[in-house]
Amino acid sequence: APIANASSSVMLSCARVSAMLMLAASSTQAAVARAATVETYEVRLEAQSLTHDTSDARTFAQRWLVNLTYWNEGEGPIFFYTGNEGPIEAFWEGNGFLRSLAPQFHAGVVFAEERYYGQSVPPVEYGYELTASLILADYAAVLRRNFSGVPIIAFGGSYGGTLATFFRASYPDVVAGAIAASAPIGYYDPARWAEFNVTADTFAEIIADAYRDCGAAIAGAVAAVRGTDVDSLVDVFFGVCSADALYGNSTDPAALFQYALESLPQLNYPYPVDGLPASPCGVVCETLNNAAARDDHDLVAAAANVTRMAFAAGSDECLPAFSEGPGGVPGDGPGLGSWGYQSCTETLHQFSSHTVVRSYSFNASAQRAICAELYDGVVPNTSALTAMYGGYDLPTTVTNVFWSNGLLDPWHGGGFFESDFPDSPNLFCVMPNGAHHLDLRGPRADDPPDVTACRAAETAAIETWLAAWREDRLGRASVLQELSEERGAGVASSNAAARVE
Repeated sequence: APIANASSSVMLSCARVSAMLMLAASSTQAAVARAATVETYEVRLEAQSLTHDTSDARTFAQRWLVNLTYWNEGEGPIFFYTGNEGPIEAFWEGNGFLRSLAPQFHAGVVFAEERYYGQSVPPVEYGYELTASLILADYAAVLRRNFSGVPIIAFGGSYGGTLATFFRASYPDVVAGAIAASAPIGYYDPARWAEFNVTADTFAEIIADAYRDCGAAIAGAVAAVRGTDVDSLVDVFFGVCSADALYGNSTDPAALFQYALESLPQLNYPYPVDGLPASPCGVVCETLNNAAARDDHDLVAAAANVTRMAFAAGSDECLPAFSEGPGGVPGDGPGLGSWGYQSCTETLHQFSSHTVVRSYSFNASAQRAICAELYDGVVPNTSALTAMYGGYDLPTTVTNVFWSNGLLDPWHGGGFFESDFPDSPNLFCVMPNGAHHLDLRGPRADDPPDVTACRAAETAAIETWLAAWREDRLGRASVLQELSEERGAGVASSNAAARVE
């Protein structure tokens, strides 16, 4: 899989995307205008089966967001966001591209909230019934009950992109196609990492590349933080609520700063987003390099400013401790909370880091021990998702999926690329200037051209899938009509024969 310093020939491996660049650029202003047309939503609650077992009557209230303003009811498609780990309204705000397409396709827009997140949390006495297969069963049930007989296009980013892929693979009768952005499915298939030039350090190495202009300053800042009195770090510099926030799951007071550095590359967007400045990794390097030219006091202050920029931009409140993250597995892992539980069952990434940002070696036994203690004997099954859905086999076993990856995003190391699967029936897009699922954000006039081109290719793919779905439906309707006519002719013939007798 390409990494951030890949050659231009690999980064532009999707020739179909490049060929559409002129069309995409000419339609940018129209897309920007459309992005403002589906802003509001109706909140609906659906009684959802806890286990999708007919012998189990337990249910919970699942939340989903709906806008049917432009929907051609009964015929138009439903654009469905496969909600992932967080409150669903946050994904509504971050997925303007999906919403911008609704007028063009006369589509309804539906966002479903993943169970155990936001307001879709089952009663505590039910414990955790939280697996990818149950999440997808929820989504299939919502769509079958409310939107049967119309084409469904799934959209998802990050784990949501993983779910969108699995949704199409598991429920092809429900989902006509899937846009899967920044879906790091390969990271769940370590048995085949070597085939795709992936290692346990790939995620961390892509992160370190984002800071290639300030590696020495990062090393100096980490050392300066470690050499500073902890009370000063808490009260004077970082503004955390307690020392626990600095240490996280470690004995290193620099863990929170390192976690901030690991978190920012996937948010390295070319314009300000959610309180972060444009190109935040560049801001980090400028901040740390300037401080390194002075003294350790300024370096610690700079490290604290970077940390607060990442986690508390614009806030004067103290920063509480994270339930997972600092000092733990890169990319987040076991801990309290729903994602911590998922990491203790299906989604644990076997990542290490041996870079200027952090030194960390993945230890499976240690992670199993953490999970067993937190969740009464539960231990991770790191092969579960690959065994169920296919891992690196998916590009050649599923159809009608469009995978996109941004090369600024460390999750692209586990993504799927056309250069690795030249015979795949699916579509791929690479964005050299894209961070984490930037193509799913609302179109802007100042988007990088490669991101605009990727959206144009995704739009074309949706058109193709919908046309094929309608053609298939017409074909099936024609066959049913012929069968009906044949049955009618047979009945008429029998009646005539009876009259003769």
